[in-house]
Amino acid sequence: MTMEGMAAIVTGGGTGIGAAVVRRLAARGVRCVINYANSRDAAEALAAELANGSIAVQADIADDAQCRALAAAAREAFGRIDLLVNNAGKTKFANHEDLEALTADDFLDIYRLNTIAPFQMIRACAPAMREGPASAVVNIASVAGVFGNGSSVAYAASKGALATMTKSLARVLAPRSESTPSRRAMSAPAGSANG
Repeated sequence: MTMEGMAAIVTGGGTGIGAAVVRRLAARGVRCVINYANSRDAAEALAAELANGSIAVQADIADDAQCRALAAAAREAFGRIDLLVNNAGKTKFANHEDLEALTADDFLDIYRLNTIAPFQMIRACAPAMREGPASAVVNIASVAGVFGNGSSVAYAASKGALATMTKSLARVLAPRSESTPSRRAMSAPAGSANG
C-alpha cells in the first residue's frame, strides 16, 4: 500500500517514540501534524528537518476541545486525516508494592492522558478519517498493560484499558461491507513480538 500523500496526526510526536514514528511516516511520503504539549522546540525542529510540509501543533490532548482543534488544524493544513497515532502518554513511578505511593488523583491524571485522550482524539478525527479510502488508528500501548508490570500500577492499568478500548473501537469504526461482515481487532503493545 502506498502512503504517499497521506496525512497523519502523531500525538506526542516531537520526541522519543513519537518522533521516530513521524520520521518513518515522512520517509513513506506522509505529511504529519506533530503534536506536542511542552516540547515545542523539538517538534518545530523535527518539522523543519523533514521539510515535507509537516507542521508542529501544540495541544493538550487531555482536553477534548483541544483534541477537536488539533483535528481541525490537520484538516485545514492537509485537507484530510488518514492516520492517527495516539502516542502521547505519561506515568508516575511508584513501586507496585507500595500501595500508598499512588493517589486517586494520580490514577485520574494518568488515565486522562493514556486512555481518555486517545478516545477523544479518535472521536475528533473519525469524521475526516471516514472520508478516506484507507484510514487507520494506531494506539501505542505497553506490555505493562498485558502483564501488569512497569512504572506503576496506574500506568499498567491505563495501558490495559487502552488495549481494551482499541478492540472496542475497532469493532465500531472498522469498515463494513458485504464481503467483510464481521470486524476483527488486533492489539499489539509496544515492545511485543508483533508490535
